[in-house]
Amino acid sequence: MPASQSRSPSPAAPPPVAATPGPRAAALQKLYSDALSHTLKTCNYANFASCFPTPAKNAEEDLQVFHSQFVERLDSQCREQFEMILRERNVIPALNDLDRLVDEARKRRAKAMEEANGGAVQAPVPPHTLPASSLYLSHLNPSLQEHESALTARLEGVQAENKDLLAHLLKQRKEIESLISGLENVVADLDGSLTAVPSDDMMALTEETVAVDEEMRMNS
Repeated sequence: MPASQSRSPSPAAPPPVAATPGPRAAALQKLYSDALSHTLKTCNYANFASCFPTPAKNAEEDLQVFHSQFVERLDSQCREQFEMILRERNVIPALNDLDRLVDEARKRRAKAMEEANGGAVQAPVPPHTLPASSLYLSHLNPSLQEHESALTARLEGVQAENKDLLAHLLKQRKEIESLISGLENVVADLDGSLTAVPSDDMMALTEETVAVDEEMRMNS
């Protein structure tokens, strides 16, 4: 049989996944262990005895022994149940497979970057090598951007309000200038009228006006 016909058309099977905990699985186990230890520490004898005041007063030694056994038994059962869940859900192999996929993806990305840059790859800067100011600013950057957006929106609103106020003031200024211009025209007309009246007629008009005023006072 030719070699080309003896090969299977199906894709190659992925490499076997080890059952030994990888980085993510180990981190998960440590996280659970630390959380359980912290929880059990809160269940100290003082808190435990406060729930059983009578035995704590009359049989303190027995209650201390019972508390120690209770905490040890609870710790053992929690860890056994956690390990059982890990086995039943196939958690460790799945996390190990995830580690493998992530590592392969990183290698492919590095290779693609190397090919794109002609063989020169700039290694990423490890965060722990950065100065404290850079790390501090990187953590503050999202919050600063949010505040900057809020301030920018407020500034745009104030600018829009100032623009409307300026337009209103300009409109009022034009109205005032129009009124002043009208008053100046009236004053100019009055001045022209007074200039056109002869002095003798002006005196007569003044005397007539005074006489009318006195008559009105007498009648009132």
